[in-house]
Amino acid sequence: MPNAERGSGEIQSSRSPALIRLLRPHQWSKNLLVFAAAVFANELFVPQSASLAAFAFVAFCLASSSVYVINDILDVEVDRQHPVKRARPVAAGEIGVAAASWLAAALAIAALGLALTINGPFAVAIAVYITLVFFYSIVGKHIVIFDVMLVAVGFVLRAVGGALAIRVPSSDWFVLCTFFAALFLALSKRRAEMISQDGGSTGHRSVIGEYNESGLATYTATAIAATVITYSLYAIDAAQLFPLLPLTVPFVLFAVFRYHHLVETAGFGERPEEVFLRDRTFKVCVLAFLALSMAAIYLEL
Repeated sequence: MPNAERGSGEIQSSRSPALIRLLRPHQWSKNLLVFAAAVFANELFVPQSASLAAFAFVAFCLASSSVYVINDILDVEVDRQHPVKRARPVAAGEIGVAAASWLAAALAIAALGLALTINGPFAVAIAVYITLVFFYSIVGKHIVIFDVMLVAVGFVLRAVGGALAIRVPSSDWFVLCTFFAALFLALSKRRAEMISQDGGSTGHRSVIGEYNESGLATYTATAIAATVITYSLYAIDAAQLFPLLPLTVPFVLFAVFRYHHLVETAGFGERPEEVFLRDRTFKVCVLAFLALSMAAIYLEL
């Protein structure tokens, strides 16, 4: 049933205007990570820092939409063989390749221009992000294991970019935690794609065939352990300023385990952004984590 529900959701989204679907605004939630630096540096309610973080978020949304368009252009033939992705605007012929190329360039230029108004180091982060994802679309996604590592680095750039935008230092433990958490999500997506492929779907990315079940299980277990350990070390280190922050560790542990459980038993994983909306238990855990974190940092409990 989960797979059928996802397919229905894709059909409904295909009714949106082609340009909107090409930009994939539902994916912009990933860019909320740029606010992490402001939140954990106790800067979220500082007007200047909050506005800079907001502009950084917009810059990453523009940049990510640019690379989504590029990816759709490069994968147009493969997408046409996929039961769901064939409805994407470029694959479906709703938007031409030339028009999509101009749009991708315009979005990238707008992202870099906005980034430069924030500061130079942040602009470098945006440029590196665009280059990284372009490299991923051309080469990286075809190399087993390297593909998920590149995805994880993209999330790290969001987190570090948020810190650069408001000019606060990045915690080494938090950066490592971001990398391992993103790696876990990417590996879970590969697992979900493998399950879907075994179910008879066609048009999947070729790298899926190079993964195997036992290897993915090992990699995922390693990423889970590393995520929890690095976050725990971050929370313990930050306890000097925020004594209650270590109490958030059990919520992180439960959220990671719950997500993994949903991937293995309920068919989730191909679209991580949907898990929060569709699983009540996971949503409650994340909201409780955020509430406790905010209380520990901003109420100085």
